[in-house]
Amino acid sequence: MSSPTAVEAFARWARLKKYRIEVTYGVYVFSPMEKIIFWSLFCFLFTVISFAATVYVQRNVLLLIRYAAVFVKGESSAVSSLIPKNGAAYSVARSGVTSLAETMGGAANSQVP
Repeated sequence: MSSPTAVEAFARWARLKKYRIEVTYGVYVFSPMEKIIFWSLFCFLFTVISFAATVYVQRNVLLLIRYAAVFVKGESSAVSSLIPKNGAAYSVARSGVTSLAETMGGAANSQVP
């Protein structure tokens, strides 16, 4: 007997996950319209959470590198250029990672009285 290909294995895994969700949350007893609404919300939330995870992964990795450097060397001078020390919130822009204070500071000065 041959082993399944990667595509067949993934398809089987996806079917089993769908079956597990339907049994766990009782989706199998929903009407067709309720199933459409449920799966639409499920896909939307999964997409939003995945997007947020990928957006913030760079910030989190940089923070972990900084904390590891502080732990290993006892000082943060080796990676001080990576992350501002003030702990300000970050936003990802076309120019890179900027602090929220820098972003809002420019916005506050652009208002016309």
